[in-house]
Amino acid sequence: MAEEEKIREHVKQALEALTDKKKKWTERLRDFLWEILIIIIAVNITIWFHSWSDKRHDIVLEKNFLIGTKDDLNNIKTDLNVFSEYYQPTIDYYDSVWTQINEHRINKAFVDTNSLKLLAANPFAYDNSRFESFKSSGYLRLIENEALSKDITKLYSLLQIQVGHDESFFNERRQEYITYIGSKIQIDSSGKMYVSEILNNPDVKFQIFFQRGALMENYQMKQDLLQEIEAVINEIDQELKTRFKYEVKNPNR
Repeated sequence: MAEEEKIREHVKQALEALTDKKKKWTERLRDFLWEILIIIIAVNITIWFHSWSDKRHDIVLEKNFLIGTKDDLNNIKTDLNVFSEYYQPTIDYYDSVWTQINEHRINKAFVDTNSLKLLAANPFAYDNSRFESFKSSGYLRLIENEALSKDITKLYSLLQIQVGHDESFFNERRQEYITYIGSKIQIDSSGKMYVSEILNNPDVKFQIFFQRGALMENYQMKQDLLQEIEAVINEIDQELKTRFKYEVKNPNR
């Protein structure tokens, strides 16, 4: 580097000044100390410049991470809202069938035509590559707002918990359907399933009741997760505004 070459040159000149027998010892000492002073100043300037450059680089990394993470969380929000729209008809189906069972008035056409909702599955998944890359690189330390760093980390832990819960939930739901419902129903040549014919079976009735509650619980978990995401997005917005003077542009939420 140019700075290091200049420092080496001044070191050379300092040694030459100290060993120059043509000058008096007081002159040699004066020239030597002058070169040493120049070296000290040059070293400190170099250290300061590198420190400033590294700090500026870290700030850019932090800012870009927060902007990118906000985009990622907005995408996750969209997916969770789609999930809610997708599963509301399934929950409504369970509610209706359970009411029909309790009131002893089965609408066979409705129950059988919509019976595939008993198998509906849409497990939650999300993209955490940005967060994991930033975390594994040790860059989470760059987020100066410790509360924000903690909340982002906590949120991604909750997202991962939801992934694991959905994987287990939908696998068990499929197996229980096969065991207690699918193995009992009649299917005609067109593939139509006559679930209405077995609704008086205790195992089937329990599955309708149990899965109805489980789906509602899963639905509520995602609504709670949406609130957590919204809170962290707002925190990121505030940090971008106050710390980076970044003009926050929000999609319709």
